[in-house]
Amino acid sequence: MEEVSILPVNMAKKVIKSRSTPRPVTEVKQFDETNLSRLGLISAQERIAESYTTWKTSFDANGHDGELSCFSPAEVGGVPHGVDGDFVTALNTMYVEQGAPQDGFVHTTAYQLIQRAGFEDNGTNYERLETSLRRLTVAKYVIGRAWRRRGEGPNGWASVTFSYISQIRQSTPERRSLSRGTTLSVQLADPVAESIRNEYTHPLDIEFQISLKRPLARALYRLLSSRKHNEHDPLHPYQEFTVLVSDWARDCKLTETETYRIKRNLQDAHDELIRRAFLQDVVYDGRGLKATVRYVFGSEGDPTPVMQVLPDSAVVQALLVHQVARSVAVKLIKDFGEEHVLERLRKFETVIETGYPVRQRAALLVDIIKDQAGKYALSAASPAVKAASENSTARTAPVHRSSAQVADESEAEFYALPLDVQAARAVATLRFLLRGSGNDGVITRIHQAVLAGTLDGYDLIRQAGRAAAELKMQAFVDDLRLFAGRP
Repeated sequence: MEEVSILPVNMAKKVIKSRSTPRPVTEVKQFDETNLSRLGLISAQERIAESYTTWKTSFDANGHDGELSCFSPAEVGGVPHGVDGDFVTALNTMYVEQGAPQDGFVHTTAYQLIQRAGFEDNGTNYERLETSLRRLTVAKYVIGRAWRRRGEGPNGWASVTFSYISQIRQSTPERRSLSRGTTLSVQLADPVAESIRNEYTHPLDIEFQISLKRPLARALYRLLSSRKHNEHDPLHPYQEFTVLVSDWARDCKLTETETYRIKRNLQDAHDELIRRAFLQDVVYDGRGLKATVRYVFGSEGDPTPVMQVLPDSAVVQALLVHQVARSVAVKLIKDFGEEHVLERLRKFETVIETGYPVRQRAALLVDIIKDQAGKYALSAASPAVKAASENSTARTAPVHRSSAQVADESEAEFYALPLDVQAARAVATLRFLLRGSGNDGVITRIHQAVLAGTLDGYDLIRQAGRAAAELKMQAFVDDLRLFAGRP
């Protein structure tokens, strides 16, 4: 049984599974944007003086000079640092889960964001979230020829200026504090959102990250994960990473400059990452400006080959619609075959329509696909199945239903959101399915219809999932285009 330790309240964490170790790279479901980690845009320091309002650095960026600077006033607590990185990672992850929409928005609640960042649900952490969001909106980054644009060859190094968060829309007035029920629409900076959509990302074990005790350990884990990632051979990550201590302090945005102070400040984080098996060793060599630090990564065993499935595979898309991670979808198809997965997708739809209580749809879907014990066996003659079948046949167009009429908890949560957030979520899913030219007008029309209440956003998402599962996506898309007046 795992040891569990409870941290003091001021640590902002709730439960630490002290024997948890990181997953092998082939089992990691989540990814993080690589530019943010590679450039170290958020200081790894847990606390800073409010006077630490700016930093500027230059470095070699693949054979040319790159420049990087940040300014953030003392009024918001100085430059981004500490737990800001936890909230950034959570936002990036949620952006991907919501279909990486073109507008860069992440739709969530303060409670969900707190939970996804791994913090306890209490007033202190809502204050931390509010401070971080404000700082990430105000802090300005200026990057000269150092922002990598994937797929653009050797010249894909851009100069960009942005704040990590472009804007925030919230359900409570800005003068009031965030609370559990506050809904948030957070727009990521264009370069960040574009980079994620272009998949300039690397694996990041979010569960392992949030289980780390100190913000500095979590920050080092994010930084080192980006260095460990082998872009040319992702299944075989680098085994070690060596860097000048002075350069590493610059990448971590530490204020210390003397080697022994840097070493001392990083010691506790190093110890935790070694104890938790992410690192095997940390070795210092040399003195003064020539001092280096070598990170030896922990062994993850031999990577398991991943079956290659075409990105536009209808079965994979059907699972993605229901928020199943791509790597999990690929493995399920490899283990059980497409025919089995499709049959279980249909069973999943039937189970949902009978009013089966569910907290996480993706988890239920995966369990139904894997089920060998007949846990979800339903008689075709059962009243619940008959009612679901008749309801599905009778429905000719999506109709709005209140959350009080919906048994499914995730549906109730969807209908509790403001209509504009519902519309944004529906559009995010459809954008993912309707990739390609000529569909912008369709998306706009659908968005307007959901906002007007003439289309039910949740039912639209559900019908998209069913169409993908039944390999009828083209007919579904044709219906959408017809509705939008664009045959």
